[in-house]
Amino acid sequence: MFLTTLHVAHVDSNTWKLTSPLVWQGKVDYFVIRKDFLTDFASIPKPIRWLLDSAGGNSEAAVLHDAVWRESKKKSDRRVDPWDADGMFRRALRETGTPALTRGIMWFGVRVGAVFGGRFGVSGPPIAVKLLQLIGMFVVGIVAVLAPTLVAALGLVVYWVINWLISAIWIVYERRRHFPTNLPWPLGSPRTGRNKSTHDEPPHEYLNIVDVADPRAQGLLDLITVGNGVIDDTDVEHLLGIVTPPPSAESADRPWDLG
Repeated sequence: MFLTTLHVAHVDSNTWKLTSPLVWQGKVDYFVIRKDFLTDFASIPKPIRWLLDSAGGNSEAAVLHDAVWRESKKKSDRRVDPWDADGMFRRALRETGTPALTRGIMWFGVRVGAVFGGRFGVSGPPIAVKLLQLIGMFVVGIVAVLAPTLVAALGLVVYWVINWLISAIWIVYERRRHFPTNLPWPLGSPRTGRNKSTHDEPPHEYLNIVDVADPRAQGLLDLITVGNGVIDDTDVEHLLGIVTPPPSAESADRPWDLG
């Protein structure tokens, strides 16, 4: 379950950052996602946003999955297996109130992404069972959401055409008044902040994992209790004995993969 409240600030377009740590309690560990962690919440294709929100009720679970998914992609010193990362997502969705079918479809989406990325995971059942689970969820998804999704996709195409027609007419007025013109996709672009591909790689570890048997775990719970569900990132550093190095010139040139 989530032990702290999610607080975020808008960075640009689809990118947000945590303004205070988010803590989730797993079966044997506490997962502490640090302040300034970047997230785009759940990556939901537009044709199925009629069913699945990219934020809203699944925001906390999406932030958690962003953190553990990035951890599962590490080539070495990986602390979270890809299978477990997707399983945590599904469990967090259940804990935050998402119905069984919806969380099953969202789990299917992230699992397919992991499989196509070559990350089946070594934990969990054998690969054959994992594939059968995916096939079963795929069949359920086809029966449940294919027809309305096709209708939604058609509606998006119609809206896109009309949006371009209106924009083509309105651009004359805007240019006469020297207003900036906001065009639809694919020519439109966000005007605030930086594009997410240019975000610097973080200079410190944004995901900290604390075993429930670790003496520091009780200190973490005390911080959460005193702060009424909100904790300070500096207090987390002091509690866990974290030394945050300053950003280097080399790391400033490397993009941070939002996933």
